[in-house]
Amino acid sequence: MEIRKFFKILVFIITVLLTGKSHAKKFSYNENKLGGNFKLIFFCSSKSKADKIANDTYLYIDVLNSILSNYSSASEISHLNTKKIYKTPSNELLELLNDAQLAYNKTNGYFDISIQPLIEFWNKAERINKIPTERNLKKQASKIGLNKVLNVTQNHLTLKGKGKLQLGGIAKGYIIDKVYKYIKDRGVSSFLIEAAGDIRVFGAPENKKYWKVGISSKNQSSYTISLKSGQAVATSGNTYRYRVIKGKKFSHIINPKNGLPVTHNLSASVIADNATTADYLASTFNILTSKTEIQEILNNHKDTEVLIFNTQGVFFKTEQFFN
Repeated sequence: MEIRKFFKILVFIITVLLTGKSHAKKFSYNENKLGGNFKLIFFCSSKSKADKIANDTYLYIDVLNSILSNYSSASEISHLNTKKIYKTPSNELLELLNDAQLAYNKTNGYFDISIQPLIEFWNKAERINKIPTERNLKKQASKIGLNKVLNVTQNHLTLKGKGKLQLGGIAKGYIIDKVYKYIKDRGVSSFLIEAAGDIRVFGAPENKKYWKVGISSKNQSSYTISLKSGQAVATSGNTYRYRVIKGKKFSHIINPKNGLPVTHNLSASVIADNATTADYLASTFNILTSKTEIQEILNNHKDTEVLIFNTQGVFFKTEQFFN
């Protein structure tokens, strides 16, 4: 009798588990953040839960942007650039600057957030319509170099000389990574984050093994890639901007090694295990034209894939990029 009762209860429990299983539904959100579209896609069983997490996430993005935005005079990075010293920086600013120092070293100095004086220098050259002399260019180039410009001591930040920091090329990826952890900690089973083309994913869509996302190239070809849970992809260079000085075009992308705008026309897509790395590497690979230097930098980054285009097609790619 007891055995028969036990099996009846067991059958009842299994039936409830099978018939009561709720499939996650897809919920999509999009708001203008960080100067462009910031999209969230959730696979979640409850709309009310998804709506609340999305709303809280966008508020969190605003908080991060208020710390890291070079476009806000009230941000922490603007305070550091203006005052040259910051004794009470947030953990987020400290963490990002540590990431930027690591990126500077791992890219052999090609990714350098201390490049802001050179950007301002070339902006002025455009305004007055005068091509800089080699002497003036060398003078400005001497002001940059993250390891000599930024000093972090007991969590106090100091900028030496006329140093200024520009977080473009890494802040967006960093914010995506913070948002990734924020959403993951709230129990969403599967989600995608996209900020102006940079993407990071968790889990996978219903009945799928991977997230399928598209990337485009300079020659207008499009490619579909598969992202595993946790992976990120960033693309840089598809919207190419120029300065015009004395009738000559100069790219807005500046090589910190020589202080000159790049003259080639590349776009780079990078897959990495976090968006911060993908973001700064995509920016870095827009500068380099030496395949040897590209490979040297890749050797410093495990589990990273890259695809670089020029106007003719694929210029450089790792063998596993499409796998």
